[in-house]
Amino acid sequence: MSEPAIMSHREIRERIATLPRLDIALKNTPLEEARNLSRALGGPRIFFKRDDLTGVALGGNKLRNLEFRLAHAMKDEPDTVIVGLDLQSNSARQTVGACNKLGLKTILVLEGRKPNNVQGNLLVDYLLGAEVHFAADPREQRAMLDGLAEEVRSKGGRPHILNDNPMFDVASAVAYLEVTLEVLEQLAARDLAPDYFYMSSSGKGSAGIMLAQKLIGGFAMHAVCATAEFDLPSRTARIANETIAALGLDIAVTEDEVINTEDFVGKGYGIPSEAGDEAVKLVARTEGIILDPIYTGKAAAGMIAHIREGRFSQDDVLVFVHTGGTPAIFTWNELWL
Repeated sequence: MSEPAIMSHREIRERIATLPRLDIALKNTPLEEARNLSRALGGPRIFFKRDDLTGVALGGNKLRNLEFRLAHAMKDEPDTVIVGLDLQSNSARQTVGACNKLGLKTILVLEGRKPNNVQGNLLVDYLLGAEVHFAADPREQRAMLDGLAEEVRSKGGRPHILNDNPMFDVASAVAYLEVTLEVLEQLAARDLAPDYFYMSSSGKGSAGIMLAQKLIGGFAMHAVCATAEFDLPSRTARIANETIAALGLDIAVTEDEVINTEDFVGKGYGIPSEAGDEAVKLVARTEGIILDPIYTGKAAAGMIAHIREGRFSQDDVLVFVHTGGTPAIFTWNELWL
């Protein structure tokens, strides 16, 4: 028996509604049952939450987060958003698309060197009209962010450095608290309830699902991270508790409650793995759903491995949160030939 819910869906949504927010993403994304994948694995029922279909700039999970991040930014009435991210960042692509909808200029400072063959997310960044700069390392990136902001000011502009936005982490958790409510309601319409959630996360989005677990109960959250850079239990609990404070709740999340595995990172962040590539192909060839080899592929590899280990019964319901990242398949085109 699961613990009784602390709050209703309506009460949770009322708390979320107290935060400043813009309307950017397509929400209530589809929940699609992966019957062929389940049959191929001889495993439980699997549902994909299609957050790769959130609309702007090829979609993805960041658009939901940006509704809160950019709402906070708009308090300063900026005309330019400046953000420092990775060379092939999904977040960069979606930020530029969101800013285009808001009539804002976007300046990207991406860590890495401009490749000879521009592909994937970087290609979309250029298509969307971003001003793109490249930094050799995080220190140079930070200096460039500050320097570009000063340059914008000197020309009479109003810059906002998104990395310094206090909603940067909390926005992700709030967004995926809301996504969990969507999933629960979509499953309830089929007389089902989730037993396990799987998601690629570096501690932000999964913190929101963990928060839903605390408030509503009845399921477990399994985060599969794409990087070993962070102390994920500590980071997830911190972000969950910052979100709890932002929503005015009287609960807490502890590190020992966080289920997060680094077993599928492979050789490192941003590098495809054999297990992740196999998962991308399996999902594509059974369901026609395109994952990416950096984030969702590795998360799916974790879920698939756990199914193959016999961790679940035939009647268990697994929800895989598809956070997007589709342009990466073009960056790593040689993997699919």
